[in-house]
Amino acid sequence: MANLKASIIEKIKVDGAWKSVPVKVPKSKPNGKGLYLKDRREGNFLLVWREGGQKQYSNYIRSLPEAIRAKEQKELYLASLANGLKVEDPTEGKTRPTVDAAIDEFLIGLSGRGNTVPTYKQNLRQFQHWNSGIARAKKIYLDQIDRQHIMAFKKHLETDVDVHNDEYTAAWKCIRVNKMIKTILKLGPGQGPLKKSDFSDVLNRKPVVTTYRKDERDKFLATCKGVEIIIWTLFLKCGLRLKELSHLEWKDIDFARHIIRINRKKVNDGDKVVEFTPKKWSIRDIALPADLTAALEERRIESKSNLVFPTRTGRINTKLWAQCKKIAKKAGVDIVKFKPKNFRSSYATNRLRNGYTLADIRDQMGHRDIHSVEHYLEAMRSEVLVSSGRADAGWDSVD
Repeated sequence: MANLKASIIEKIKVDGAWKSVPVKVPKSKPNGKGLYLKDRREGNFLLVWREGGQKQYSNYIRSLPEAIRAKEQKELYLASLANGLKVEDPTEGKTRPTVDAAIDEFLIGLSGRGNTVPTYKQNLRQFQHWNSGIARAKKIYLDQIDRQHIMAFKKHLETDVDVHNDEYTAAWKCIRVNKMIKTILKLGPGQGPLKKSDFSDVLNRKPVVTTYRKDERDKFLATCKGVEIIIWTLFLKCGLRLKELSHLEWKDIDFARHIIRINRKKVNDGDKVVEFTPKKWSIRDIALPADLTAALEERRIESKSNLVFPTRTGRINTKLWAQCKKIAKKAGVDIVKFKPKNFRSSYATNRLRNGYTLADIRDQMGHRDIHSVEHYLEAMRSEVLVSSGRADAGWDSVD
């Protein structure tokens, strides 16, 4: 006998993992006016049924009332098939995913190590925000997004003063948007709005290393006030990533050994707890210069927070980039040039000039291999040729 039932399940997160939980259809009001208020809730619901001898799943449904209506329609459809009638599935016409629903569905099913999930989440939410509020040609449905729309997003990432991604970063964000579209629409190789090869020139290009001259660093740091001096000197002298510094806690600093420990952990953020995972699982010890050790020890005496650099309300500081731009503007230096990433580049090249090996730079900065830091050494080669006099030598010789 054919199975004529469709069930509702809900995807919920339990201890950091997504689980499927069966949902019982709640009782309706006795007056026939639908569900009680407590049951008119939103969530991540799906229908499950058997058709053609196989288990089938619907797309995500965003509210329980909608899921119940879809269940009733699906069961009528299955009953009609069982009676030999040729009918269209009434739920099929409603499966064209919107951009917002598609992003939600993709993120719910996404898994991966390290920062894969947080990176996709940030990139796709950024695209969602741009598409719904900034883009000239806003797209409602996922299948409306074409190559031109994604390239317009790339241009926004590179030119907007509040974003100002480099071309390499912008290209990878577009590739992730394209991956989401292909996954949700079940498209085959080469069938998305664009191809990774569209960015081959950008992806194969050697990274541009931007560093600060001494006069630029001095101007910037001279403009800093109070704790800002410690924050940006720490960026400069330890090569920390932005989130590594914003999530830094006192327990991460070994004052006796002059070491900062970057590790996976749970961090108290005001009244909640958040999980921090270093980029690419770059768990490591970072050497802490003596002047910074002394400055941090003095700050710890007055601190009432678990965080080293909290906001005034004791939360994780997510505005460090914006603060960097304000300081740069006040100091009269190039705002575009001053960003946390370039502090890391300045750290790498400075340390290479002062005796660090490429292996030291790799380990201190949290890169996976030597190849990830070779571009810092390559960026220094031209200036070494000039400073050593080799670029000027030999031009008056006979040969």
